Amino acid sequence: MYIDFLKEYELIQGLLEKLPRVDPYDTVVLNVSPDYSSTVSMHIAHHLSEEGSMLDMVGVEVPYPGEDKDYYEMEFKKKCRFLPILYGKVILVEAAVLSGNNYTWIKQMLLDRGFKDEDIITVALTEMNSSKFKCDYVQAYIDSMPEFYWERYNKHWD
Repeated sequence: MYIDFLKEYELIQGLLEKLPRVDPYDTVVLNVSPDYSSTVSMHIAHHLSEEGSMLDMVGVEVPYPGEDKDYYEMEFKKKCRFLPILYGKVILVEAAVLSGNNYTWIKQMLLDRGFKDEDIITVALTEMNSSKFKCDYVQAYIDSMPEFYWERYNKHWD
């Protein structure tokens, strides 16, 4: 699925309309796969801001297909140590949830750190119909790999 500038804009605006209001002082946006999801995460953080307080954003790197996830899990474990102390709610944001594998282990780590299921909001601009993880908020369900207009060749997707 090719997503040009106008389609991306439409998808983001539609997604923003769906999201619930949150306390910007008590909520963090986890920008999952920042190399693809930062635009969506930034729009969400600004959209949910109130009275000049924007939601904090934390980048979460995840493995490409075929990469070992152990390093990424270890790094996230370090980052999420302090999340329950600083925040009561987490919004996971990804431009495209493909298999659902990343959201599965990330959400489990958050639950293991003391967050409750209702404290974790999962968001995807696009989600594969075949994904094993089903997000709370999705703007477009897809059957083929999304390709954004700004993407350049990435050998990890070969």
